[in-house]
Amino acid sequence: MSAWVPLGYDSDGDYFDLVEGMPDYLATSFWEWVKLCVTTRDSYGDLEMNFGIIRQAERVLRVPSGVPPNALPTSALHALRANIESYGVEIAFADFLLGQASDGVARALDMILREGGSAWTTGERMGRRGLLRRVPEGAQLAAEHTVRESGHAGERLAEAWRAAFGVSPDPSKAYSLAVKSVEDAVKPLVAPNDATATLGKMIGQIRSDGDWSLPFQRDDSAAPSPEVLVKMLKMLWAGQADRHGGDPDPNLAISQQAAEAAVMLAALLVQAFVSGSAKRGRRAE
Repeated sequence: MSAWVPLGYDSDGDYFDLVEGMPDYLATSFWEWVKLCVTTRDSYGDLEMNFGIIRQAERVLRVPSGVPPNALPTSALHALRANIESYGVEIAFADFLLGQASDGVARALDMILREGGSAWTTGERMGRRGLLRRVPEGAQLAAEHTVRESGHAGERLAEAWRAAFGVSPDPSKAYSLAVKSVEDAVKPLVAPNDATATLGKMIGQIRSDGDWSLPFQRDDSAAPSPEVLVKMLKMLWAGQADRHGGDPDPNLAISQQAAEAAVMLAALLVQAFVSGSAKRGRRAE
């Protein structure tokens, strides 16, 4: 079943709306995840608080938990939520808990953040599992600029961004739209009269032309600009593992990480072709 698509996805709304902090609509899911981290089961299967991890959290976050010694789980969890939310340190608390979580529990948080369009994701920082920003602010601003300045290619890129980073991500759709946004940017320059031109076909034309390049004043002999440009396009094209049907290999499904990388690469390529940075007849000195 395909992922749910929010109303207005195709035409309206802010496509760059990664959410900071812990919004109300994620709070219940988040605190159910916290419960997994701060409780255990005794030999009878009854829930117990892990007071050790709660006290450690107080020390490293420098925030009182509000949980008294020997508190029963229900009242302890209620007090913990009230205090963490009152100090506004949910993200820092999640980062602390993540460093001690199992792989399965870490994946559960990653899903919560990803489906909620959070600006945060799970990863590794300084040798331990922790939270990372999904998209650096500078990269997001650059992509927003490209969307505004790139006409139909920019519209497609915005849809690709939303499918990769927005509510209820759809990696396959994000990758497909990323490729289409580059096709929209490249076609008017490379194959304006070919109604059937795909990105693969246009890559062949660019390679055959042999004089497309980027505006660097110097080239590295091991990475000449025309060759790098073709390879960037080929990397995006070849990486769409689910482009063709009929292969039962489940590993060909587009991963979330691949979709996000494809959208970021597409933003760079769309900007290069729409702005005129990628053009024919320019040789590096």
